[in-house]
Amino acid sequence: MLKLIGGIIIIAASTLGGFIYAQSFINRVKELNEMERCIYQLQNEIVYTHTPLPEALTNVAIKAKDPIADIFNKTSQELESNIYDNVYEAFKNAFKGNNNLNLKNEDINLILDLSKSLGESDITGQINIFSLTMENLKKIIAQAEITMKKNVKMYRYLGFGIGAMIVIMLI
Repeated sequence: MLKLIGGIIIIAASTLGGFIYAQSFINRVKELNEMERCIYQLQNEIVYTHTPLPEALTNVAIKAKDPIADIFNKTSQELESNIYDNVYEAFKNAFKGNNNLNLKNEDINLILDLSKSLGESDITGQINIFSLTMENLKKIIAQAEITMKKNVKMYRYLGFGIGAMIVIMLI
């Protein structure tokens, strides 16, 4: 009886581990889609309503979902209080301080590249920079969705499979 209970616990724990790891792929795609929506909104705030950057970032953060909202909110606060000299450093610090993100370094670097040029050029230049960023972000989202479709099912089954192997080896 004790072996049966132990085996069930092992299988349940390893299956849960597989589901948790698989969820990180799903969360990455959700966060990338939310980032895309936020960048569109930021573009509208800057290009069409000519909102100052800290205020535009605050407006985006209000409408965004966590943990992406935290990035924009922290960046806005740092720019308003003049902690950093440029937007890039503020965004970099906001990403560094947030451990809840499932984004990869390439995803973060894309946003940091955008932040290097925010407020550095005229409206036409800003439009070009936003369109380039959105084009690259769409490519990353497409790759992340393909990776998600491949890996989610595999890691869920792998978690169960590893637990079953451990139980069989112990019995």
